[in-house]
Amino acid sequence: MKTYLNKEIDKTKILLAKLTANNLDGILFYSPENRFWLSEFMSSEGYLLFSKTQTTLFLDGRYITDGQAKAKNVTNVAEMITNNPGGFLQMLKEQLIANNINNLGFESNFLTYQHYQVLQKQLAPITLVPVDFSELRAVKTNKEINALAQACAIGDLAIENVLKVIKPGMTEREVEQVIINTFISAGAEKPSFDTIVASGERGALPHGRATERVIQNNELITIDFGCIYNGFCSDTTRTIGVGQPSAKLQEIFQIVYEAQDAAIKAIKPGVLTSTIDQIARDYINSKGYGEYFTHSTGHGVGIEIHEFPRVSPFCQVPLEPGMIITVEPGIYIPNLGGVRIEDDILVTETGYELLTKSDRKLILK
Repeated sequence: MKTYLNKEIDKTKILLAKLTANNLDGILFYSPENRFWLSEFMSSEGYLLFSKTQTTLFLDGRYITDGQAKAKNVTNVAEMITNNPGGFLQMLKEQLIANNINNLGFESNFLTYQHYQVLQKQLAPITLVPVDFSELRAVKTNKEINALAQACAIGDLAIENVLKVIKPGMTEREVEQVIINTFISAGAEKPSFDTIVASGERGALPHGRATERVIQNNELITIDFGCIYNGFCSDTTRTIGVGQPSAKLQEIFQIVYEAQDAAIKAIKPGVLTSTIDQIARDYINSKGYGEYFTHSTGHGVGIEIHEFPRVSPFCQVPLEPGMIITVEPGIYIPNLGGVRIEDDILVTETGYELLTKSDRKLILK
């Protein structure tokens, strides 16, 4: 396993600081992503209770055998199964009382109001305290970075396979199938989102999912794809040309490429995410295409495809070593087409490292 960061993060220390800052006795995680972040076990349903003395993962019968086996490799996690008429919440309440937990933090950025009302009723008289955990997973461990880097490597292989076969006459769905087949054969769990293949005029659709449209000669094709490996997502976009796309299309490709390149080169600890966005946005504006850049420049990526921090004008977060962000400027011109280039970038101790390695320049087939 590659060591990316000199200083490893301590998840227990992070959560203990949350307890102190919010005057809590414990934290209840319900979101699958935060439960996986701490327990390293993914399940669609369950609770994870963190306190100063113990971390308990509550699972139902679908997951208990696998959970018990995997929890042995995770520090300070005890697994439980729903095995009484009261179900999860009765077991949880018993655990809270046994551990003298009176003030219980919950994920205010995830829990629905309806679910909050259920917890409030079932766990009374315990006090529920809303806490924003949206920043919790922003800085990755070396193990997490390695998983995401492998997801990126599988993505690199997928676009390499596309370049071997893409030609006029193929449908967008056929291009998508090459990518998905690569994910399966390379050991990915599944795509991290619905693959985007937008050819010709459809390239003006930032989220143009693959269709049965037949790719024509002299077009650009924007392909946005990613996979999940060991629970972590990759997110890459490449724009490929077939034949000889028009001078206008090649011009906007070069502008997007130069905007992305300038933004990537500015990445280092302490730089604000809004600054990275501004660099890309100002460059595209200076070339007269600002109105056609219609989204933020990027986002964090990890267990979820979109995570904190946002790389946008409205998110002024200093970059830290261990953060992984995307940089993905684009230009989308109705009735003509579009271009987007996207890479996953690790913030290092001194600068950045591209986790996506495939060629970012325009390739004509």
